[in-house]
Amino acid sequence: MKQNNCFIYTSRLCNHKRKTLEDPCIVKKGNDIFITYCQNDSLDKFEADIGLIDGKSSFFYFLRKKISASLISFISIILILLAIISVSIYEDILKKIIFEMPFIWETKDFISLFFVAVFFLGLLMMPSLLDGETSEFKNLISSWFNKDIRRLKKLKLAFSNFDKKTVVHLYNFDLEDSSHWVWRLLINSILNRFNTVNFYVRNDKSQNILKRLKEFDLLNIELIKRGKTLKKCDVEILLSSKEQKLYSLMQLCSTVILKQRDKKSFISLELFEYCGKNFIRDEIDNKNQLIFGFQNFINRSFEDFRFVTQEKALQVYFTSNVIFKDLEEEEKRLAYYLRNHIEECLSYFENPISFLILYYYVKEIVLDKKRTIKILEQFIESIEKKQQYELIDLYWFDIAGLMFDSKDSNNFENSTNSYYRQLSIDSLNKLIVLFKRNGYFEQALLVSNYLYEINPVKYSVIICSLYERMGNFDKALNSLPKNMSSNINIKPNDTEVKFYQRKAWIIVSQRKEELKEEGLEALEKLKSILFSHIEDNTPLWLWHYYNIKANYEEWGKNYDNAVNYYKKCLAIPTLGAFEYGASFVNMAIAYRFIYLTQATQEIAKINEAIKLGEIGLVLKQSVGDRDEMPIVLHNQALNILYKILNSSIENSLCNEVLNLTQDALEILDKTKSIKRLGMILIENYIAKSLLKIEDKNILKRLEKQIEVLDKNELNQLLNLYKQFIKVNKIKKVEFLENKLENN
Repeated sequence: MKQNNCFIYTSRLCNHKRKTLEDPCIVKKGNDIFITYCQNDSLDKFEADIGLIDGKSSFFYFLRKKISASLISFISIILILLAIISVSIYEDILKKIIFEMPFIWETKDFISLFFVAVFFLGLLMMPSLLDGETSEFKNLISSWFNKDIRRLKKLKLAFSNFDKKTVVHLYNFDLEDSSHWVWRLLINSILNRFNTVNFYVRNDKSQNILKRLKEFDLLNIELIKRGKTLKKCDVEILLSSKEQKLYSLMQLCSTVILKQRDKKSFISLELFEYCGKNFIRDEIDNKNQLIFGFQNFINRSFEDFRFVTQEKALQVYFTSNVIFKDLEEEEKRLAYYLRNHIEECLSYFENPISFLILYYYVKEIVLDKKRTIKILEQFIESIEKKQQYELIDLYWFDIAGLMFDSKDSNNFENSTNSYYRQLSIDSLNKLIVLFKRNGYFEQALLVSNYLYEINPVKYSVIICSLYERMGNFDKALNSLPKNMSSNINIKPNDTEVKFYQRKAWIIVSQRKEELKEEGLEALEKLKSILFSHIEDNTPLWLWHYYNIKANYEEWGKNYDNAVNYYKKCLAIPTLGAFEYGASFVNMAIAYRFIYLTQATQEIAKINEAIKLGEIGLVLKQSVGDRDEMPIVLHNQALNILYKILNSSIENSLCNEVLNLTQDALEILDKTKSIKRLGMILIENYIAKSLLKIEDKNILKRLEKQIEVLDKNELNQLLNLYKQFIKVNKIKKVEFLENKLENN
C-alpha cells in the first residue's frame, strides 16, 4: 500500500492558478505545486513546463533526462549484443561437443563454456526476475519497447527533483477517463512520488474519482465537500468542448438577447434543456445520456463554475464570472427554429423568463401577430401563477409601453397597434392584478377603465380598490354605484341579443319616422337584457348597442350625444379594426352634422370630421372590407366636399374626392350593389365639375339611378347638389333641377 494521502475537493475549481491555455500547466508556490489540466494539453507540454518551474534544477533535470535516456539506450544495446554473441557462441560450442568429441580443451573453449553458462542461467532466472516483487527488471525491459513506460520513467525522473513532502494540487483531471495519458502516466508518477495530493474536481465526478483512486491502493483517500464562495472565478479554460457548447447555449437561453446590460441576465433552464434536446441536433447520440449531461452542466454551473446563482424560485441568473460571447449568428438560427416551434414551446414552458426570451427571439420574424400575443398572454399568466411580480416592473413596459387612456379618442391612432388592444380580457384582468402588486396603480386604473363597459359593477369595485390603495378615499367612494341591485337575471344568449340589435338597426338605418318608436323600444329592450345581469358582457354586443344608440341620437339631431356614444364604442376592448373603423367613420359623420347645423360654421369641426374619417378609412382598408367600403368612401368624400363648399377650391381636395368616389364606383360595379350609388355618383360628378372634367357617362348613370332612390337618399343627394349650385361652384343639371321642383 502506497504511503499517500489523497484529498478530493469539490466546488473548488476556481482556485486554479492557470489563466490562459498558453500559460504553464504547472505552477510552484512555496512548498505547493499547482497543476491545471485543459482538454487540449499534451504530454510534451507537461514535460516542458515541469522543466521550467524551478530554474536551479531545470538544467540538471535536462542533463539527467538526456544522460539517463542515452545510458539506458547504451546499456540496452550492449545487453542485446551480448545476448546475440552468447547465442552464437552457444551454437559453436554445441556443434563442437556433438561432432568433434573427444577434443582438446583450450582456453577459448573454457571462455565459450562460461558464456554459455551465463546465457543458460540468464534464461533460467528470467521468469523469476520478471515476476519479482518490484518488477524493476521487467519494467526496464518493457521500457525499451513501450513509449508510455519510457515517458513514465521520464516523469518520475522529473518529479524526483521535488521534495516528497511537497503538496500537489491537481485541477480538472476529472475531465478525462482512466485510459487517458494523464491518468496512466502523469497521475501515476505523482502518486508514486508525493505524500499529499489534492484533487479538485466537479461535484458529479467526485465519486468516480474516488473509485478510480482506490485502484491505486493508496493509504488514505478522503472526499471533502466545500461550500461555494462568492469569490471571483474564471474557469472558462477548464471547460471541455462539450461544456463550451453548453456554455454558449446557456447564454443563448438567457435575457442577454434583450441587450439590457444594466439588468441581471436571467436564464431559462427549461428553454436551455428544450434547445439542447431539439436545437443542437449534432450532439444527440443518446437522448437519455444527453439529458443527464445537461443536468450535470447546470449543477456544475452552480457549484463548480459559479456561472449562475439563484435568487428566487425559478429565477436563475448569470454571475459576474460569466464572459459573454458574440453569438449573433447562433441567435439568428435559434430565432428561426423557435419561430417554427412556438406552439410546442407554449405547451412546454412554465417559467415566465422562458416566455420573455421566446418573445424577444421571434417578435421581429413572426408574420402572424396573434402568435406573438399568445406568447405575451402566457408570459402574463405565468407571472401571476409563479408570483414573480417584479418581472412586470423589469420587463413589461419595455415590451408594451404604458397603458393608453381609452376615454381619450384622440390618442386612438397612436394606440391602434398597442398590445393592450390585442390582449384577451382574461389577460387584461391579470395585468390589473400584476400592476397593483407592483404599485402601478395608475396603469391598473387605465386598464380597469378600459374594461369598465363590459361589467360596470365589477370594475367599479376594482377602481374603488385602486383609488383606496392610492389614498384617494373620496374618489374611491364616488367610483362605487349609489346602490347595488341584486340582479338575478342570467346572461342573455347570442340569438336574443342579435334579434333586438337587427330590429333597432334596420329601423334607424331607414330613418322612417313612423317606425322610430318601435325602433326605440327594441333599443330599450336590448339595453335591458344587456345590463340586467352581473356577468361580463360580450364586447361586440356592447359595441353594437352604443353604435345603434349613437345613430338614434343622430336621428334626433343630438349630435354631441352621438359623438359621446361613438367614443364609448372606441373604448370597448378587444375589438378589431372593422368595428373601430366603423366607429371613426360614424363619428366623422356626427362631426359633419355638427358643422352643418352650427349657426356659425367652425372649420375645425369639418377638419375633425375629415381627420376621423381618414382614420376610419385606413382601419377599414386594413381588414379588406369590401362590404362597407363604398359607404366609408362616400362619407369621406362628403366630408371633404362640405369643406370645399365654404372655402376656396383646392385641386388637391377635389382630386381626393374624385379618387375616393372612383374607388367606390369600382367596388359597387364589381359587387353589383346599388347601396348609396346615387350619392357616390353625385359626389363624383361634383368633383369632376370642380376640376373642369366633362363626363357624360356619369350624368347618364346618375339620371338612371335617381329614379330608383329611396326618399332619404334622394333628399340628401338633392341637398348636396343645391348647396353647390347656391355658391355657383358647379353648373345646373336639367334632370336634377326638375327633381328639385317636383320634390
